[in-house]
Amino acid sequence: MKKINFTLSILLIFICTTITISCNKDETQTMEEKVEIALAGFAEDLTNNPPSIDDVSERVKQYMLANINDFYGSTVALIDTSGLAIYSPYWFKSNDALDEVNLADTSYHINTQEWLRLPIDTGEAIWTDPYFDEGGGNIWMITRSVPVYIDGKIAAVATTDLEVIPLDD
Repeated sequence: MKKINFTLSILLIFICTTITISCNKDETQTMEEKVEIALAGFAEDLTNNPPSIDDVSERVKQYMLANINDFYGSTVALIDTSGLAIYSPYWFKSNDALDEVNLADTSYHINTQEWLRLPIDTGEAIWTDPYFDEGGGNIWMITRSVPVYIDGKIAAVATTDLEVIPLDD
């Protein structure tokens, strides 16, 4: 009887540990993994329901509101047939709220930004190295960028930014 109780106790501990690990999986997920999962879902939604100049800003805002505790900012850069951004509403944290700026403004030089060019040129999702985003979020960040395909062509690039703290020299 003691052997059965001991075996049941071990089995119960194993089951409880397995359940605890499964329940805490989200807690051990890295921020980069959270971004990759959320942004892949957002990009899929954009592919299935193509964005327009009229609705893309609100869609980015809703994506950010759903992820406000984890992400710093996000944009969807709409791309013309020559591969240039024509509109890019960027929603980002600003104090205790969200703020918006159009990154397609000529002062930002969006079409030379690595986070935009690499997904367009390679056709693949990328992570940038840390950089200071002058004129956008105005912080040090890393960006996940995903090309959005519509009818087999890149029609947009969706991004999510994470704030990073630069190491002192």
